[in-house]
This record gives sequence, structure tokens and C-alpha cells, in this order.
Amino acid sequence: MSRLTPSTVTVGEVNAPAVARYKEMRAELMQAPSDERELYEIVVTSQLALLGQETAFKLHAIRLFEMKISKERLQQVILAGLGVTFVIPQAAQVLEWIAQAYDQYSRTNEERTGIPR
Repeated sequence: MSRLTPSTVTVGEVNAPAVARYKEMRAELMQAPSDERELYEIVVTSQLALLGQETAFKLHAIRLFEMKISKERLQQVILAGLGVTFVIPQAAQVLEWIAQAYDQYSRTNEERTGIPR
């Protein structure tokens, strides 16, 4: 899998001040105790899945894994919307994205810690 590039990097190459302001706004909006921060991140990640934003979804999924949210928990969060906000092909696609993001997270974590997955 190729390295994921955050949208803020791409946009920042064209307009760094705009991205700086965007990051300030996001930091302000995401200020919360750690348990609520987890919930906020789960909501944002689910919204990205619903919108079909693969790269952003994977980056946020990796952030959730770093927050000790399990792959299985994220899968269940996505499946909770099945038949309500997701149709089966969308859910299946997002489950693949979760597997790919978890793979990348595991590889990166292994490289960082030296502990095999």
C-alpha cells in the first residue's frame, strides 16, 4: 500500500496559511476529555466513510487504532449504519478500508517498536 497523504499536506502546498487556520479551527472543535475525544474521532471517521473519502478515512482509522480502538470495534461502528446510512456494498468497501488501514497501522507500529504483529 502506498503512503497516505493527508489532504492538509496537498492543500498546504498551495496555501499554507489557509491550512494553518483550518488546523486551528479543528483543534478548537476537538478539545474534549479523552473519552469524548474518542467519540468525536469515531464520529468523524464514520462520516468520512459515509462520504466515500477513502484516504481521509484510513488516516482517521489509523488515528483510532493509535487511540487503542480495536479494528473489531471500528468494524461494528460501521456496520451499525447498515441499512440506515450505508448500503451493503458501501459497508463492504469500508470494511476493506479498515483492514487496509489496520495493516498499515500494524506495519508502522512494528517498524516503530520492533515488536512483530
